[in-house]
Amino acid sequence: MNNSLNTQKPVLPQEVKARLHSIYEEVMWLARRPNTTSSMARAWYAHVAGVRLATKLRLFSGLASKAAIEEEGVTWRLEHFKRIQTTLTQLVERHLAEEINDPEEFLSTIVDCEEVHLVTFHENYAAMSAKGDYEAAGIQLVSWKEVPPELQRLLWSKCLRGRVANASAYAPA
Repeated sequence: MNNSLNTQKPVLPQEVKARLHSIYEEVMWLARRPNTTSSMARAWYAHVAGVRLATKLRLFSGLASKAAIEEEGVTWRLEHFKRIQTTLTQLVERHLAEEINDPEEFLSTIVDCEEVHLVTFHENYAAMSAKGDYEAAGIQLVSWKEVPPELQRLLWSKCLRGRVANASAYAPA
């Protein structure tokens, strides 16, 4: 098993790039519609069109919260610590305001922000409330190699396999 942080950005196949360009056009079209906010338009990527692409784009950072590995009976979440929803909403707002048409910026933002830490359900909400400030949210991160092997196996099968593009880099031996 590779215990180093393996978050090298994925090389995207042309069909994934093409799909992201199309999603950008859809998001921007939605954002220009009456009674539709930038956040609503961004949700098209986050909750509808981008869902199928997530396993090709999303990367595990190699970091888990102490609570996720020490507390019993918790529910785990993959937390977008680079604030993907807020970041995309701001990108859409700026592109509208400045009349920008730049699907490549959208694509690079998606690739950058589709990185996740493994945290608890409650920490996920604490991080959102603290606008990504892990210290303010009380979240302490540890390296994957500090996770006991038996828990690595469980977390890999429940949280990483089939959900992140780099899951194989963290697969148990």
